[in-house]
Amino acid sequence: MVSDAQKRAKVNFIKDHPLQQTYWNRKSAVRSFINVELHGSKPTKLAQAINENRIQYINDLKEFKQDIEQRLKDLQQ
Repeated sequence: MVSDAQKRAKVNFIKDHPLQQTYWNRKSAVRSFINVELHGSKPTKLAQAINENRIQYINDLKEFKQDIEQRLKDLQQ
């Protein structure tokens, strides 16, 4: 159970740090897409879509990998 003080602290943090919250939200979305549970007892719509399009999902992950590698190179120059 989350106390009222914790809830207020979270709201205040989000209000005071909107860019950090945006960053965390985007990072979470990417991780959710990459690490989706594909074989759970009750698959999500995303898991169902991935299972229906497994080859596309694999290709997309490979493309992300290349994009990440390129981005790292760009940032390290």
